[in-house]
Amino acid sequence: MIDDTALDALSDEDLARRPFDELVVALQAVVQRLEGGNAGLEESIELYQRGLRLHAACDARLRDAELRITELGRRGVAGAEPDAEPATPEE
Repeated sequence: MIDDTALDALSDEDLARRPFDELVVALQAVVQRLEGGNAGLEESIELYQRGLRLHAACDARLRDAELRITELGRRGVAGAEPDAEPATPEE
């Protein structure tokens, strides 16, 4: 899991490269801490900012997965290369 110190040290790009499941667990931990109501105002704001970063990283990972799945669907079952030109029938 990504702890607060590690999260603060990661750039947004590095964070988006972390495993999706790890990002979700970290986001859930932030939400639980916020919902617990034990954090003061400043800590709540910091937690909220961490949550926003984690949410953005999760969203980026999901968009990337969606693009990959779409690309796989375009290739079809044949497994053609994405840049391959379709064969033209000879007359």
